[in-house]
Amino acid sequence: MKVKPNPALLWPLDYEAGVLAIAESEGCQLEAYQCSAGRWTCGWGETDGVGPTTSWTQYFSDQRFCDSLGERVSAVREACTVEPTKYQLCALVSLAYNIGLGGFKRSTVLRCHNRKDFLAASRAFGLWNQYTDPTTGKLRESNGLTARRALESALYLRLTDGARVIPQEVAPQSSIVSSPINAGGAVAAGTGAISMIAQTGDSIKVVGSTVGSAKVFLVETLGLSTDMLIPIVLIGAGVVVMWQRNKQRSGGWS
Repeated sequence: MKVKPNPALLWPLDYEAGVLAIAESEGCQLEAYQCSAGRWTCGWGETDGVGPTTSWTQYFSDQRFCDSLGERVSAVREACTVEPTKYQLCALVSLAYNIGLGGFKRSTVLRCHNRKDFLAASRAFGLWNQYTDPTTGKLRESNGLTARRALESALYLRLTDGARVIPQEVAPQSSIVSSPINAGGAVAAGTGAISMIAQTGDSIKVVGSTVGSAKVFLVETLGLSTDMLIPIVLIGAGVVVMWQRNKQRSGGWS
């Protein structure tokens, strides 16, 4: 059974947007059910003291929701050394409600917020979109968690009432070629290649210029020479960085 919350009952946050964001993400079920992670849940996403036979009334579910929000509002405000705006508080409380206060206090979201890097904080919401699959024990990304984190991130960056500073001319997405990380990978690979070529040239002068001598040199170098280790590592690292960066772009991450 799912019902829409009455914001007037949910006094602890005192902000309808935040209350509704949490309530709509959690949903309300009066009979216990198991979430994707296998935890028994009841009411508005409550897990404490919930078992397979738990059954609550709507009034009790709403009251538990109020109590949980009150606890989290106080704890979130205490953890924030930088006073959050109305919408930042809503988003942070929603995150804490879902991941627990322990996870919230260790989160990159909180660290970024407390150093006033609000854009980084908004991006860091997306780090909390995985759960442990109870059947395999492996981490899996959740569409539902990803959607919730996106909503919280947008709420966190929401302008205060009356503010209108959204640019109407938006620059196109940056080229992957111009990415500093991608460029760093290319530099690493290039540096390694140049170093390898330089060392190869010096060694060939010693070994000789014949094809047979070159083959012997390559075998000996790959098998024994420690001088070639750093260039090889640089090339490998550079290629991996560029591959990973392109993979992130293709997945819409960067």
